[in-house]
Amino acid sequence: MLQNVIAIADPVSSGRAIYEKHCVACHQSSGAGIPGAFPPLVGSEWVTGSPEVLVRILLHGMQGPVTVAGAVYNGAMPGWRDMLQDPELAAVATYLRQWDGNAAPAVDPALVSGERASTNERTGPYNASELDPGGVP
Repeated sequence: MLQNVIAIADPVSSGRAIYEKHCVACHQSSGAGIPGAFPPLVGSEWVTGSPEVLVRILLHGMQGPVTVAGAVYNGAMPGWRDMLQDPELAAVATYLRQWDGNAAPAVDPALVSGERASTNERTGPYNASELDPGGVP
């Protein structure tokens, strides 16, 4: 498991850099995604809803059909728990939640740490039926 050894002074700027490195190929530079495969992040209830749900998806990934803003997508997203530290995951979550019309609160690294610990036994990605974008079931 990664250790939390980094500190991030500007989560939005750092989150943007992380997004551009790890996420832009599927979700696009606009955050609009790819129709039918990769959902949009701007205007997504999965991004602006429960921060715990977004963090679980970032940690463990998600696969299979998911409805976002009324459209169905059926792709696979990898989990980043073994590649990104909690402050990095909090930064990218914060960036997504505050990007271009998304107006959700920032995500604290402590929330990521708590979700990492509480889902530590998970071995695969989530599917939409396991999560509720408004809150963890």
